[in-house]
Amino acid sequence: MKRQLFRLFIGIAACLFLTSCGFKDIDKRIFVQAIGVDYSNNEKQPYKVTLKLAVPSGSLKEAETKYAYISKEDSSMAEAIRFLKSHEDKELDFGHAKVIVLGENILERDLHEMLDFFFRRRDIQMISWVAVGNPSAEKVLKVHPKSEMSGTFALSNFFSNNGVESAYIVSSFLFDARRRIVESGIDPILPIIETGNKSKLKVNQSVVFSGVKKTRTIQLSPKQTKLYNLLANNTSKMEIEVGKMEESFTMSVDTAKVRYKIITSGRKPVLKMDIRIGGIIEESSFDMSPKNLDKYSSQAGKHTKKEILKLLTLFQEKNIDPLGFGLRYKATKLNNGKRFDEWKKIYPDLTFDVSVDASIKSTGAIE
Repeated sequence: MKRQLFRLFIGIAACLFLTSCGFKDIDKRIFVQAIGVDYSNNEKQPYKVTLKLAVPSGSLKEAETKYAYISKEDSSMAEAIRFLKSHEDKELDFGHAKVIVLGENILERDLHEMLDFFFRRRDIQMISWVAVGNPSAEKVLKVHPKSEMSGTFALSNFFSNNGVESAYIVSSFLFDARRRIVESGIDPILPIIETGNKSKLKVNQSVVFSGVKKTRTIQLSPKQTKLYNLLANNTSKMEIEVGKMEESFTMSVDTAKVRYKIITSGRKPVLKMDIRIGGIIEESSFDMSPKNLDKYSSQAGKHTKKEILKLLTLFQEKNIDPLGFGLRYKATKLNNGKRFDEWKKIYPDLTFDVSVDASIKSTGAIE
């Protein structure tokens, strides 16, 4: 009996130290759909933060999603967000912030320092997508595509594979962007969202930069972005154009598999890469015969090999590594604390030995 009374006393005493519930009803919250960060050209207040807020509709018949936008320039991300809270009568909820857009001019700064705010906040998901906005993050956020319907968010449809699926689109999660920025041996790559008006978005290019210090930055064209997706993600839904205008064809890739290994045992270091792609002919400027499938496959393989070697050589000349060759080298060698320094000496002299085995199964023609 005494033990039960003692436990009851302890339970009542513990309740006295409990705080009240911090939960707020949904009608007291407003959801942040996307966050934009631009450089303000003011060193004292370098960050211009723009929030895209979903405005709830009181009618189920509303066919259009409405948004509100608030912006603030400040010396830090946290201070800007704190100040923006005073612009709304509801609590800012970042649990649905799916996209973080960075202005192109912000890439010249230390991204690790700037993104530290997003890494630390517990209410911002690490699976949010990170992209670069052109001409600015604010203008990209304020675009409202005509195809955007109620209950959907156009920016997230580009990267989630639930909407469009394209080999020209690179998707980068916040956790992966952080890993690439912090980790040596692999460089960050982010998609570029372009807009020219208030109703159109375009995502078919990407930008690669080197680690924390943005001293080496290159923008990949749509064609280069497509090849990067093939090498990094085994992207299969892509097309390969082969030949000249008079006698050319387009191969639709259905399957893709890329393997590589780094060989340093010889006189010169070699990166040996084996690529296998399969598909059918999707378009042709001349009559194609099923009897010549081996010939067409060989042509597709040679053309793909040539283009991939150009891309790998570009990465090497610019001393950037978005494919993570340096990370692979460190992971396959016994750690002695100097592996990355070794890789920095090896990479400029690395020889690329690329082989592409293309297999065209059908000309796609209907007799």
